[in-house]
Amino acid sequence: MANLGLATLALGLAAAATEMRPALAMPLFLGGLVAWALGVRALWRRWDLVDRLSGERDTYLISEVRAHASREATMDRRRIFEALIVSRLREPLDERIAAAAAELEALANELDDDDLALDPASAVACWRLLSHVDESPLLNSALPHEELRSRVRQIRSGFHPRRLVA
Repeated sequence: MANLGLATLALGLAAAATEMRPALAMPLFLGGLVAWALGVRALWRRWDLVDRLSGERDTYLISEVRAHASREATMDRRRIFEALIVSRLREPLDERIAAAAAELEALANELDDDDLALDPASAVACWRLLSHVDESPLLNSALPHEELRSRVRQIRSGFHPRRLVA
């Protein structure tokens, strides 16, 4: 964030320098662009780190990681996951997916059940199953089909009855 503030200052000074000291305008402008690029890179790396850590329960002591993972467990996200699974099951099934179709259908039903809560780590695992081609046994046919059933069971173990707040 400091890099982005510095970049804004440098770019503002570059604009002002075009009138007062034209010789400083280009160095300030280039410095502002470099600082901006470094700031964007730092933000990207931070997001990527938090995203990677969100799959590890031990890292939920870090509030930003816990908040990131908790967003995946909301009913809105769960309904998106459910729709992705249902659409995948409507396609012609290869033998990997056919072998796990019952578990995938049960997962889709549980994702759509408002009476069940899903722990954040399982929600992150579900998102990765549905979106990370390289590590998902659902999307990567090079991975063994037994791993798909195992991953779905692992995600389903994260459901529990929702506590009612009185």
